[in-house]
Amino acid sequence: SEKEGEAKEAKEEKEEEPATQSESEKPEAKDETKEETADDKLAKAEETIKKLEEEQKELKHKYLTALADVENMRQRMNHKAEEDKKFAVRSFAKSMLEVADCLEKALEAMPEEKRKADPNLQTVYEGVAMIDTVFLKGLEGAQIKKFVPDGEKFDPNLHNAMFEIPAAEGQEKGMVGHVVKSGYMIHDRVLRPAEVGVTKEAPK
Repeated sequence: SEKEGEAKEAKEEKEEEPATQSESEKPEAKDETKEETADDKLAKAEETIKKLEEEQKELKHKYLTALADVENMRQRMNHKAEEDKKFAVRSFAKSMLEVADCLEKALEAMPEEKRKADPNLQTVYEGVAMIDTVFLKGLEGAQIKKFVPDGEKFDPNLHNAMFEIPAAEGQEKGMVGHVVKSGYMIHDRVLRPAEVGVTKEAPK
C-alpha cells in the first residue's frame, strides 16, 4: 500500500542520516591559548616587580651616598671655618714676634753681674721684664705660646738648626746646645720654629 511504502522510505532516510551530538553534549574544549596568555602576563608582572625592586635599591644607594657626601662637605666646611677662625691672627702674630725678640734681647743684654753693679740698670731691667711679661700674656690670650728648647732633643718640626757646636762632656749629639731665637706655637701649630745650635760629637 502507499502508506506502507512511505513509512519504509522514511525509515530508510532516518537510518542513512548521520548521528550528530548536540552542542551541549560535546566535551568542553580546553582553551590552551588563554592559559598561555595568563602565564605570560604573570611572568611579565614578576619581571616588572623585580626591575622596580632593583631600581628602588639603586635609588636608595644613590640617596644614601648623596647624604654622606653632603655630611662630609658640611664637616669639611665647619672644620675649615674653625681653622680660619683659629689662625686668622697668624700673620699679625708673626709681626708681633719681632717685638718679643727685641724685649728678649734687651733682657739678655742686662746680665745679673751688670745689674748688681748699677742700680739704675736694675731698674731698667725690671721695667723691661714687666713689659715682656705683659706682652707674653697678651700673646697667650691669642693662644700663642713661647717655647725655649735649650737642652732638648733636636726636632726639625719645632727647631731650625742654624749651626753645630761640639757637645759638652756627658752631652749627647743632636741636642739643642744654644737657642738663638725662641720658638712660638699658635694653638697646636708652629708659628715660628726656634732657631738653635745643635750639638755634634766632640772631637777626640
